[in-house]
Amino acid sequence: MKTYKRQLVAMSGGGFSTQPSAYIDEFIVQLTGKSKCTIAFIPTASRDAQGYIDKFHQAFHAHHTIHFDTATLASLHVAEVVEAVDILYVGGGDTKYLLDIWRATGFDQVIINAYQQGVILAGISAGAMCWFEKCFSNNVYIEGLGIVKGTYCPHYQDDEVRQTFDTWHETQSLQAYRLTDEQTLHFCDEQLQAMLTTY
Repeated sequence: MKTYKRQLVAMSGGGFSTQPSAYIDEFIVQLTGKSKCTIAFIPTASRDAQGYIDKFHQAFHAHHTIHFDTATLASLHVAEVVEAVDILYVGGGDTKYLLDIWRATGFDQVIINAYQQGVILAGISAGAMCWFEKCFSNNVYIEGLGIVKGTYCPHYQDDEVRQTFDTWHETQSLQAYRLTDEQTLHFCDEQLQAMLTTY
């Protein structure tokens, strides 16, 4: 069985925030090959919503869990801590806010470096869009982290989301991944390996 250096999971919907014992969360954990792994949650896009953080720790209570709120992103030793985890799980919310905060604190480069060293990236909605070259969310265009080429549209089953995204994408010359909430993409070494049924 081939092993991959870099893995990334981009979810449109589902996961622990909406489902108990979510299949897709178990899939992400299994990617580590460990029975007990270390998972870090990054709730930046939700502005560190405490209920969201609590749900994360509860969902992954069988593993080692930590989270990075906004106040910790620029701390002196954050890169060292991030690079020691198995999975970085990025929550949904406001994509522009997430990327603005990460760039202001330098956390964007911390994540990219950790990914290059084998830390698995997983994210939902805004936490999935951010990995791509370009993001279009809430009628705002944003430069993504560029880990994966192209652009990503979650919640594509929504009529307004679909229409506004498609209108914007007509002006672009890049690959678009359009996902409804029951779909997830799994990338290995920046190449799409599978589209999964999230729930």
